[in-house]
Amino acid sequence: MKLGWSKNDEPGHPRSRDIPRNCGQLLGNLDDLLPCLYIAHYGASARELRERETPNAPGLFAVGERTGGDHPGVAPRVGLILPLRLCSDEKARGVLGVVPALIDNQLTTMSDRRRSAQAKLNEAFGGDLTIADKECLDGFFALIPGAGLFQQLRESFDYVTAVLDNPAGSIHIQSTARFAWGSYGELMEWFYSLRGTDRFGSWSPLIPFFVSGNTGALLQYSTDRWARAGLHRPVEEPSKWFVIRPGLPDTPIGIRLEMREHGCARLHLTVGDTTATIHLSEVFDPFEDLVAWGRELEEGDLPIQMEIDEEGEESVLTALRTKNPERALLRVIRKFSDEILLEAIVARSVLAATLKAELRRFFATEFDPHHWDLRGEDSDDDDKVQVKERMLNHAWLATGRTLPQ
Repeated sequence: MKLGWSKNDEPGHPRSRDIPRNCGQLLGNLDDLLPCLYIAHYGASARELRERETPNAPGLFAVGERTGGDHPGVAPRVGLILPLRLCSDEKARGVLGVVPALIDNQLTTMSDRRRSAQAKLNEAFGGDLTIADKECLDGFFALIPGAGLFQQLRESFDYVTAVLDNPAGSIHIQSTARFAWGSYGELMEWFYSLRGTDRFGSWSPLIPFFVSGNTGALLQYSTDRWARAGLHRPVEEPSKWFVIRPGLPDTPIGIRLEMREHGCARLHLTVGDTTATIHLSEVFDPFEDLVAWGRELEEGDLPIQMEIDEEGEESVLTALRTKNPERALLRVIRKFSDEILLEAIVARSVLAATLKAELRRFFATEFDPHHWDLRGEDSDDDDKVQVKERMLNHAWLATGRTLPQ
């Protein structure tokens, strides 16, 4: 894997790559979404910034607010984006649409701008949305919700559930949904049922913001090429204490790699009747680790473990030793939740040979370097195919060993 950066990979020079996402940090130009109401939580974890696809909570996007003072930077938030142009209430849409011009009018005092902006908010929401004290109306300012706000949002506002994001370009809305929560309590319950509480078991508030500008992104979380984590030797050694139940057969194994677009692929692992699907990301290229993991399996050098960063989720593939050197305990888990996706006794050599055969097939017939190694127009064709050539010429994949008969 390339560990150095090209000119366009350096911080401040984001790579041009289309990123379909339904969550995570937005990296491109936000003009298609602004102005908007943004109902969000202060702060964001590294996982929330890196994540880009979730089946559980589409629409929880991270947007950064630029901060000034002695230490300027970007303060991230995580929440729901409600573009004003998607509001079905024509009067409210028109009234709120003039707020950006009012707060940008530098010919008036801050007090006058605040009074003018608040008057428009009152006209749209009947006093149920108030500018928070000490807000400087810089294009990203906090609001205080009243009791009737969320019912009004449910009646006439949509929120964004999926976008096509480009760090070096613009963000384009792909799908939306009607705002579904009629009260602040309903929204908080939904948000924290997905996110979980902090270590003290508390819920921090969700704050409505009016956003018309002053946004920024923490590019290093999603656009830099990070080095691979490498393989690990887990300390767990079940063979010291347990033996395989007599008569327990090896579980059948199926492995399928699937090419996707926009720097994505999928790994489908099937043992018996259970399949786990792991998303592979060009940003955190897992292929060299996957080959190295397979080679260790083939040679019987267990236990062996690798991690795959799915841009938010992290999956861990582990093969543990048993009393029988020809059999292994295969386990696939989610790193932070410890959710077990797969667990079975398998034939070690069959697992290694199945993985090798599928890697060969995938890179020879299906892998598309133009949808994987997306570093923009400055990279030439020879550079783009290096991942494919490196895999097909890898010493382990090039050896002639095949699946046992």
